[in-house]
Amino acid sequence: MSLVHLVGRASALPSCLRYVGPGDAVLLFADGVYAAADAANADAAVSAIKDDAAARGVRLAPPVRSIGYDGFVELVVAHEASVTWT
Repeated sequence: MSLVHLVGRASALPSCLRYVGPGDAVLLFADGVYAAADAANADAAVSAIKDDAAARGVRLAPPVRSIGYDGFVELVVAHEASVTWT
């Protein structure tokens, strides 16, 4: 089962990454975007909400993919379930 892990707090990223499996995705939102630099080394596709990053002055750089809310919906639809880390 593929999951999308929704990380809403930077401090939740380490716990999240322990449970990321093959085919999973990680989405940073709200204060989770502060962990973008740490998420760059994750063994999963990592995306971040660009509006949340901009509001917090966080610059997103590859391999973290910058997405909008449409991309968020696409991620949720593309995976069988979601887990929220806050």
